[in-house]
Amino acid sequence: MEEERELEEKETLAIHDGAEDDASREPPSERRKRLLFQAGLASLAGLGNFTMGASQPWPSPGLADMDVNNRTLVGTEISLSLAQKDMTGSLMYFGSLFGSWASGWIMGVIGRRRTHQINALPFFVGWILVAFAPHAEVLLAGRFVLGLAVGSVMVTGMSYVLEVADTSVRGMMSLIPNLGTVLGGQYTFWLGTVLQWHHLAIVCSLPLYLILLGSLLLPESPSYLVVCGRRGEASRVLRRLRGPRSDVQAEIEELERRNCAETGRKIGLRDLAKGQVWRRMLVVVISFLLQQLCGNVVLKIQTTRVLQAAGPPPLDLKLASGIIVIMRIAGVLVSFFLWDSIGRRLCLVISHAMNAAALLFLGTFVYLVDNADPGDDTYLSYNWIPMVCLAIALFAGDIGIDPIPYILSAEYFPTKIRTQVSSMCIVSGTIFAIGALQLYSPMIALLTQPGLYWFYGGTSVVATVFSLVAVTETKAQPVG
Repeated sequence: MEEERELEEKETLAIHDGAEDDASREPPSERRKRLLFQAGLASLAGLGNFTMGASQPWPSPGLADMDVNNRTLVGTEISLSLAQKDMTGSLMYFGSLFGSWASGWIMGVIGRRRTHQINALPFFVGWILVAFAPHAEVLLAGRFVLGLAVGSVMVTGMSYVLEVADTSVRGMMSLIPNLGTVLGGQYTFWLGTVLQWHHLAIVCSLPLYLILLGSLLLPESPSYLVVCGRRGEASRVLRRLRGPRSDVQAEIEELERRNCAETGRKIGLRDLAKGQVWRRMLVVVISFLLQQLCGNVVLKIQTTRVLQAAGPPPLDLKLASGIIVIMRIAGVLVSFFLWDSIGRRLCLVISHAMNAAALLFLGTFVYLVDNADPGDDTYLSYNWIPMVCLAIALFAGDIGIDPIPYILSAEYFPTKIRTQVSSMCIVSGTIFAIGALQLYSPMIALLTQPGLYWFYGGTSVVATVFSLVAVTETKAQPVG
């Protein structure tokens, strides 16, 4: 059995080396044109991530505006309790449980492209419910429906990009959906500084029309076509993606081999119970758990509330939140140069280490402020520290904590079971996110605010060690 595995690895490396030889014979101008085409497809697929990114942080500017302007578009007044404010974040993730699970199976039946188109419907319904909500219950229902679309995008966008990109640039290409998510967050944050909460919801619905237009230009994933036995279509798509000098038939044969079990039968649901699959699933699920226990989702969605609780910021809350989110773009741009050079695992290690340092320091600062003598204004001149610590934590998050588990959930598994297993992993991550968001206020009451930051930072210390020991590098490895 071990000899067969070694033989398979040698065959894969031989095919991979052959692909690199083909690429070396490709004129630079042709390669640039071809990679730009792949980047264009990744950008079109990333439109769903942009809309997802616009949906996630809406509670930060939206709830801040609602505190001073609670009139609705239908003439009623709306008021949310502390628990309901927590639910504006956690309910969206609860909805994404069903969206992630369903899209994993839907993609296996109708393909990546059509699933991408279907995502526009729950986005539209969700934003309409939020924008025209007459009371809290309808608004929360809208956030749940948005979660259905968000959960589906979590699976569809990354899977599609990883399946169309060249192995040598797969890390860079997978950054494009992540960048779309971050830019979507910027879209919501900055518009939230000038728009009322209900008008913001309407404007946040506009990008979904780009999803429909962009999906019309997307070819189907060649990996999906191969698994479905549509070799002719797969060959035509791969020829456009890999260029006329590439050995397309060798790639198709490799895809077919990787999606068949040892006996030659097609991989099916029974293969989910195999040891290697379960071990890799466990690593990804634990990575998602550590992602949420280190405060990543709380800091992204509840940025304004975190800044309010940490003391008076040096800037207007909405402006401070927007500046912090700019650091997320910086994190994405930095990771563009790191993922295909130092690899996914080391990026995850660096990300957790930076997050640990920032949040442990933030917890210590808040502790000193909370325990200062009455009238002691020593720390007022340092009120920029919480904003800087949050900026560093979010910057670090986009280097590895936030995107890497999603990438591993797709890269670890072959096409035949990729979307199903990936959706299972993402569902687990969503459950953890719901818990982190819903427990934000209770954990502050139990641990105090500095204690919560120390908990988040301590989790990242554990995650740093786990990433070094358990995560397998996937840089430059073919994904079957």
